[in-house]
Amino acid sequence: MGIRFVDRRGWDCKKYDLIQKTYGEDVLPAWIADMDVATAPPIIDAFLKRVEHGAFGYTFRSEAFYDAIIGWYRKRYGFEVRREWIVDGPGVIPMMSMLVSALTDPGDKVIIQPPVYPPFFAIVKKNKRALLENRLVKLNGSFKMNLEELKSLIDKDTKLIILCNPHNPVGRVWTLEELKVLYDIALEHDLIIISDEIHGDIVYEPNEFNTMLKAGLKNVVVLNSPGKTFNMPALNISYGIIPDEEIRRKYMEIFEAIDLTTGSAFGILGLRIAYTEGEPWLEELLRVLKSNRDIAYEFLRENCPSIEILPPEGTFLMWLDCGKLNLEDPQAFFLERARVYLNNGKDFGDPNCVRLNFACSRDTLKEILLRIKGAYDSLVK
Repeated sequence: MGIRFVDRRGWDCKKYDLIQKTYGEDVLPAWIADMDVATAPPIIDAFLKRVEHGAFGYTFRSEAFYDAIIGWYRKRYGFEVRREWIVDGPGVIPMMSMLVSALTDPGDKVIIQPPVYPPFFAIVKKNKRALLENRLVKLNGSFKMNLEELKSLIDKDTKLIILCNPHNPVGRVWTLEELKVLYDIALEHDLIIISDEIHGDIVYEPNEFNTMLKAGLKNVVVLNSPGKTFNMPALNISYGIIPDEEIRRKYMEIFEAIDLTTGSAFGILGLRIAYTEGEPWLEELLRVLKSNRDIAYEFLRENCPSIEILPPEGTFLMWLDCGKLNLEDPQAFFLERARVYLNNGKDFGDPNCVRLNFACSRDTLKEILLRIKGAYDSLVK
């Protein structure tokens, strides 16, 4: 099908237009987790046909929508989802916020695993829940869950664990064995696990994605969307898989109370086409992203050795540990010296780090890397 990189500028693009308006046209954005690729051709063709029809009235999710999700999990993840487990949503993060509200009370404790996607922090705090940090640890060249610390954090007021699977920003793809151990801990203490699996399709061989559902079904909620995989996050389409009937009921009460049941016509259509016709395009995308990952990793390892990097097993994001550079603010440093805008590690729970998005054209990636090297050289030489 072909992977087509596009110029994102001039379309109210948050990644490019917002940053260049704020910091200058010469700044190269390498931050927010969306890609510089056009989505899969079958999705574009379906959208064009929908536009030609001309009417954009209320749209519902037909059984073909849910069949597409079931088929995707069966083929891509080797897991059989039941239709009644699937719930609708307007986006993974809004769904997560609704679940925190539905499943806990103010003051209850929720565990997250930093460094992690910034909205995880905000969701817990804005819902007036107590935030517990079970930080990942770097061990034998890989990030691991600190399960002994996790167990020590749990008391009678601890109700939830929010998991990022695969993990954003460090790029770990959790093994089934790791997920089973986490599940056993949660089950022992009657904790609910909310697993954000939005990056589950962006996984590089020899790693293999395992949905949390494979570890167990009791007290497990999985949230997902084709938004990252097919580069259409602005369509605000997502879904949850909740085998537990009581948890599902509590979520649906909030979902229906705020009247989110009518979905986006293009989001609904996009998911169905992505999951039924988009797989060949995805396989090609993975080859391109893996090549970009390898280029970025090898370049930075060779040219910026004081920046610690582990090649991500999944996602199109790379976590750069700048601790050895003794910078007060690594993001500000690379913005000023390299004119490259990276995500600030402070937002993820680690101020010594920055996050690099390598889902861009090869030319753009090389320019970003050369600029980072120039800034690095100015510091260490």
